[in-house]
Amino acid sequence: MRGAVHPERAPDLPSWLAYMYAPILPYLKRIKVVRAGSRRCRPRDILLPSGYVAEVVATGLDAPVQCCFDDRGFCYVAECGHKIDAKPRILKVDPGTGQYETFFTLPEERWNKTGAFTGACWHQGALYFTNTDTLSRLTPDGRIEDLVTGLPGLGDHQTNYPVAGPNGKLYFGQGSATNAGVVGADNAAYEWLPRFPQFRDVPARDVTLAGRNYAYRDVLGDVTRTVRSGAFVPFGTETTPGQVIRGDVKCSGAILRCQPDGRDLEVVAWGLRNPYGLAFHPDGRLFATEHGIDERGGRFIVGDRDDCYEVQQGAWYGWPDFASGIRLDDPTWGTGGQGREPVLATFPDADPPKPFVSFEPHAGANGLDFCRDAAFGFAGDAFVALFGDLAPVTTPRQAVPAGFKVVRVDMRTRQVVDFAVNRIAGPASKLPHAGFERPSHCRFGPDGALYVVDWGEIQIAPERGGVRMKAGSGALWRIRRTAGPAGDRPPAPVQVPLYPLQGAAIGGALLAIGVLVAWAIRRRRGRHAQVHGLRFRHGARRLTIRWPHIHRRSRLAPTRALAGTSCGSTSRPSTSRPTCSSPAPAAAPSRCRRPSRTSRS
Repeated sequence: MRGAVHPERAPDLPSWLAYMYAPILPYLKRIKVVRAGSRRCRPRDILLPSGYVAEVVATGLDAPVQCCFDDRGFCYVAECGHKIDAKPRILKVDPGTGQYETFFTLPEERWNKTGAFTGACWHQGALYFTNTDTLSRLTPDGRIEDLVTGLPGLGDHQTNYPVAGPNGKLYFGQGSATNAGVVGADNAAYEWLPRFPQFRDVPARDVTLAGRNYAYRDVLGDVTRTVRSGAFVPFGTETTPGQVIRGDVKCSGAILRCQPDGRDLEVVAWGLRNPYGLAFHPDGRLFATEHGIDERGGRFIVGDRDDCYEVQQGAWYGWPDFASGIRLDDPTWGTGGQGREPVLATFPDADPPKPFVSFEPHAGANGLDFCRDAAFGFAGDAFVALFGDLAPVTTPRQAVPAGFKVVRVDMRTRQVVDFAVNRIAGPASKLPHAGFERPSHCRFGPDGALYVVDWGEIQIAPERGGVRMKAGSGALWRIRRTAGPAGDRPPAPVQVPLYPLQGAAIGGALLAIGVLVAWAIRRRRGRHAQVHGLRFRHGARRLTIRWPHIHRRSRLAPTRALAGTSCGSTSRPSTSRPTCSSPAPAAAPSRCRRPSRTSRS
């Protein structure tokens, strides 16, 4: 039995980009645009509670994504290599001086430019790191030992950074390949689909499908042709009711763990869209941040929040048919979105666990850490780096920027409170301040201070049909406690409707260009209509071009008479021109007769 087909609807921005760029992308890739440059970092532009101060530790970094510390207090900052002309690296930073050196550079053959080097942890005297779909160990002599390979990290989300658990095992999140379980045209805009056309999501356990399929333009072939894709299968593959997808321990949308040598890989929890940040509470509980569903592709909801979960062993958290523990087709989500019906025929858990706390939609809940030092304040609370929205790529409805700050989670009251925010809410590159651009990770150092990794600028790249990172715009910040009483939250930042203002500015610029072009065309046409004749020299002879007066009601195109030919007209002016004879040097130039109206066919 053939599965149900959801008709193709008005596509989102990533899908539109995929349709528009599919025929011309091979040519555009020949264009080389260098995006690099430093940026100003001004600590006073970051608002903090009283009793705290922000400092700049290091600048000029290339898309830094995460950091960790070794036993001697050195900070290791991972540069991700994601859509940037700079290889993935690990920098060794001296927090006292801000000086840094390259500790490790990922070999060229391991660099997946649509993937990401997502971070590292210091454990048992060595660095363990994750790169797109592999967990590896860097030995003291600089060799790379791959511990777990073949993880499903080639899609929208990668294998996320590792942390060491109280039991000595390594834990890491594995992101999903897609937005909501179905490979669609939006994944071509994320650039991985043309490279890995057979890639898809993989469940942790066997799942039975409802057989729903979604219509897309064929971005891998002829974009005028429609193909249909189901859940947990490659692009352009249909599913049927009752079809079973086999599970695998190397699954997407899950939290995994293994021994430090890579043995005993097992699933801790699954049904999570992108469990990005992991951290253990001082009491041993594991918490994970999760990125909510974007407003793109064949199925999505509007207003899904980013979440923080207390992870329960073996639990299924609902993705791709639930978000924040609520079914996608539940009235709670309103009437927006599309394709919200379940793709699973049966759920592993009809009532998945709810989030511990939730953040605003599209805030980008990334790395987190717990405070263990009473001298800093807020001992036992979680601090979360909110990367910031990617409007209009992930949502066209955003008005005020979401994220771009560090928040504190009160673990007793389950409240999310601002901790470090820009004085004007939003990224530094788009607003008149020099605070955070995009906080990607936060981690407490051995000195008790909170270190914040700032990713840097993301720029639209028309020649790529997507985005690219600006090299050299990343930074490492530090927030430390000062003397005096400590406040519990910073002053409120200024809120501006950044995205409507941006849209108005872009629309105004396009309108102005259109008016200028129309004016120039009209002016040029007016000049042509008023010209009676034009003389110029051709060698030793003078040539004369004459146009007849153009009347408003005349349908005749201007005719040109060139000296040196004989006058006449043809029955098809569109294929032959009137001619005139060449005058003697002393004779007056001949005139071309206007073709009679009866000569036109």
